[in-house]
Amino acid sequence: MAASGIKIQARRASRWGVLFGGLAAAGCVGSSFNLATQEQEYTITSTEKEVEVGRKVARQVMDEMAVVADEPLQRRVREIGQRIAAVCDRRELVYQFAVIADDDVNAFSLPGGYVFLNDGLVKKTANDDELAGVVAHEVAHIAARHAVKRYESSLGLQIVQLASLAARRGAATGGLSVAARAAQLAYARQDELEADRLAVKYLRAAGFDPKAILTFLEKLHDLHGDKAQYLPRGVVRPQYAMTHPFVPERTLAVKEALYGVADYIDYLNSPE
Repeated sequence: MAASGIKIQARRASRWGVLFGGLAAAGCVGSSFNLATQEQEYTITSTEKEVEVGRKVARQVMDEMAVVADEPLQRRVREIGQRIAAVCDRRELVYQFAVIADDDVNAFSLPGGYVFLNDGLVKKTANDDELAGVVAHEVAHIAARHAVKRYESSLGLQIVQLASLAARRGAATGGLSVAARAAQLAYARQDELEADRLAVKYLRAAGFDPKAILTFLEKLHDLHGDKAQYLPRGVVRPQYAMTHPFVPERTLAVKEALYGVADYIDYLNSPE
């Protein structure tokens, strides 16, 4: 990199450092006890900002994807969702639930209280308990502020990378990116397991059968268990390169939340 480029990066790094330090000094870094994670957490994203961001992304989702034109189904999901929201660990949010037209067996949540379920997933659920298990999992992500924390961790990474460039260690940023990517993937897997454990708690409190999570996980295993995850060159994707845990790993976490201990076979099937 040319000397002028290094100077530019140094100035940018300096500005980032001043900005981040200024946020802390100005009291923009907030601290609160997260009831979902049972941890004292620090954040630069207020609840108001989180809701604003979630609303904007949700609007984009609604613009780009078709909402299923089945009002009884939408009402069913909303009613289940509101029962879960009423007992979750973040009740200051106004939760919104919708089913979108997509055959993929998937669901996702956005910061600020927005939950979307694909109708392909809804069709795979056998009853309200299984559907509630999926909804509770997505609400748990919001309650634990998983998306917000991932965003803030990536912001911190950018600051570290710029600082590394400023210190004339540009080659080191490649290693930082690889290490940080691996850490983010692992963090995402832990998010999934935490969301499953919280879902058990929320289902119990809302009057649903939490064991329904296990029956739906079995369906996911049957659906995807025989499909290897491949990299572009045909290399089997190892667990540390997956953003979601293997189904046996999730089953282990759910059984521990349900019964305090899992079956011996679950420990054998769950990868290290």
